[in-house]
Amino acid sequence: MDLPSLIAPLAGTPQTTLALLILLLPLLGFAALALFGGRLPRRGDWLGIGIGALAFALSLRLFAQTWNTATFHSRTVWFSLPSLGGTVTDFTAGVLLDNLTVLMLVIVTFISLLVQLFSVGYMHGDQGYSRYFAYLGLFTFSMLGIVLVDNLLLLFMFWELVGFSSYLLIGFWLERPAAIAASKKAFLVNRVGDIGLLLGLFAFYTYFRTFDLEALRALIGTGEWTAEGFALTYIVNGQTWLVEMPTLLLTFAGLGLFMGCVGKSAQFPLQVWLPDAMQGPTPVSALIHAATMVAAGVYLLARCYAFFTLDALTVIAVVGAVTALLGAIAALTQYDIKAVLAFSTISQLGYMVMGMGTGAHDASLFHLTTHAFFKAALFLNAGIIIHAMHRGLHHTHQPHDVDAQDIRNMGGLRKVLPLTFYTYLLAAAALVGLPLFSGFLSKDAILSGSWAWAQAMSAGGNFLFYIVPLIGFLVVLLTAFYMGRHLWFMFFGAFRLPFDVRELRVSAGQEVERVMALPVVLLGVLSLGVFFSLNPFSFSSSWVMQGISLEQQTTEGALLAEKLLQAVAAQDEANQTAHIIIGVLSAVLGVAGIGLAVAKYKSRTPEALRQEQPQTAFEKLSFQHFYLDRLYLKIFVQPTQLLSRGLYRLDKRVIDYSLNYGSKWLVVLAKFIGGFDRVIVDGAVWLVAVLPRLFGRVGRGLQNGKVQSYYAYSLFGFILIILYILMF
Repeated sequence: MDLPSLIAPLAGTPQTTLALLILLLPLLGFAALALFGGRLPRRGDWLGIGIGALAFALSLRLFAQTWNTATFHSRTVWFSLPSLGGTVTDFTAGVLLDNLTVLMLVIVTFISLLVQLFSVGYMHGDQGYSRYFAYLGLFTFSMLGIVLVDNLLLLFMFWELVGFSSYLLIGFWLERPAAIAASKKAFLVNRVGDIGLLLGLFAFYTYFRTFDLEALRALIGTGEWTAEGFALTYIVNGQTWLVEMPTLLLTFAGLGLFMGCVGKSAQFPLQVWLPDAMQGPTPVSALIHAATMVAAGVYLLARCYAFFTLDALTVIAVVGAVTALLGAIAALTQYDIKAVLAFSTISQLGYMVMGMGTGAHDASLFHLTTHAFFKAALFLNAGIIIHAMHRGLHHTHQPHDVDAQDIRNMGGLRKVLPLTFYTYLLAAAALVGLPLFSGFLSKDAILSGSWAWAQAMSAGGNFLFYIVPLIGFLVVLLTAFYMGRHLWFMFFGAFRLPFDVRELRVSAGQEVERVMALPVVLLGVLSLGVFFSLNPFSFSSSWVMQGISLEQQTTEGALLAEKLLQAVAAQDEANQTAHIIIGVLSAVLGVAGIGLAVAKYKSRTPEALRQEQPQTAFEKLSFQHFYLDRLYLKIFVQPTQLLSRGLYRLDKRVIDYSLNYGSKWLVVLAKFIGGFDRVIVDGAVWLVAVLPRLFGRVGRGLQNGKVQSYYAYSLFGFILIILYILMF
């Protein structure tokens, strides 16, 4: 296969030009708001929202032109570098539009638009209002870049830009130390995962000589497995290259790419940054958790799916299952309204990653899509509740130490916030995975795929693979329990603060600002399963599942784990009865989890609910997120800080001391040498010049031509000779 032909420039199309316009619109908004936002009417919020609406409209147009219709790809030479052999290596940059791209375009621009609308009410009066909308534009631009680019190098650049813009948004409230600490933690933890991503990226380039995703997949599709590993022959710069990669190296290269997902999508063991990211404004939490930053890791897995070996996919499946379980357990005992949703996001991302590892590629992307809507609805509704609690606390002059985000301080909110309650209920039902809701379809798809994977993997008699789908079923039960608990604490029973619950409303006739109500209503309605499948009980008939299957990938060619994926697909097709059983079991577990939560908390008094604390060892372990933060603090943070302080002291007390005093002694030595040079060296030279002159003068004085002088000198000499003879 000829590599130059695979990465040859491709002429642009109207569709790819339109995609570039969609990409640049948020960047234009960021620049305008950053430079002139404070001087624009309404501090520029209308500009950010207008650009977001235009980007969403253009994304819908691209979706209509592309979905199940055509693939559009443009590519140009970005830059060229000469090599030692005299050849020139071209690095390309391009835009790739396929079903997955346009689906993500619509999701990102839609959620971003709704978040900006919601923020008009939520962030009203904030000192950094225009700066906030500028940051949202930069964040959206970064995420759209990840979605649109066609090669790993550009993807990595936008990947890092997403990390930087999330750092700005999480630490938006600069006056809060907790927000600053959370932004730094998110940034640094993500960099740990990005090290693996960078190593994996360079490993693939070293062997395949290109970053282009389509070219990489085409090359891998022409390779073959041998006894030594993976072998491939291709032509580059007119020369034939034979690539032989050991299976272990190819697996590690794929896991390097997966490490980027572990960091960005908060997978075990790097999930600790996501709960702290709640320190940012609540609309930011909705944007980060719903369809942008954390979804980028799953999107990366989907784009690079052809590059993962069987062993790499197994590791991905196990990590995803462990993350889903740990996130669900941690959510069981949280009291901060956003912390519950944050750990829920970790758990649901674990579901998506588990699906990727078990061969349910399309099911994972389906769950990413449904999760985007119902999780954004949950976070924005949480923002409405937090906003209302702050309003009530302010109007009734409550003590400043009352936490507006603590669900133990709520209760009975369904009576005064009915719209919030019903939209929250719709989104929560989708998260739990109850029938007729979107989450039921996507979770059912992942569970069915993971069960088929376990059957295929255990064909040799190793039934340990069934642990992965069993964890998936357990997480369904745990999810239903913590969401049932969450809803009960907030919306049922009596209000648990000492003022009238009606103080939470904007006015007697208005529950919430209309600009905040519209996004949650839209997202709540989109949590229904009918929007994703005309048959709300069958995921296989979903238009999303059919459009993002592996068969819809843009380039033909085998995947590294092709045999496994074929076996899983065959097993899944044969499991039609199992699909029904899995769907029924999932629904039963969801209802059972909610029932257990209601049974546990229904009989407790308002005072008991307000004073509740983790009691058992398991509850404390769950509340403290398995003490991972403390563990990392002891193992990594404190030793690093200790080493840093030691190096600082070494620098100040040894290196700087040595340099400072060494320089002083060098000055003293230099002065001594200078004096020696002036007195001794220069003096000796001066003396050598002066002595001949002196002797010359003396000799000239003796030869003065006077007889008396000659006689006197002779007498004086004679006397000296006589004295010498007498003495010796």
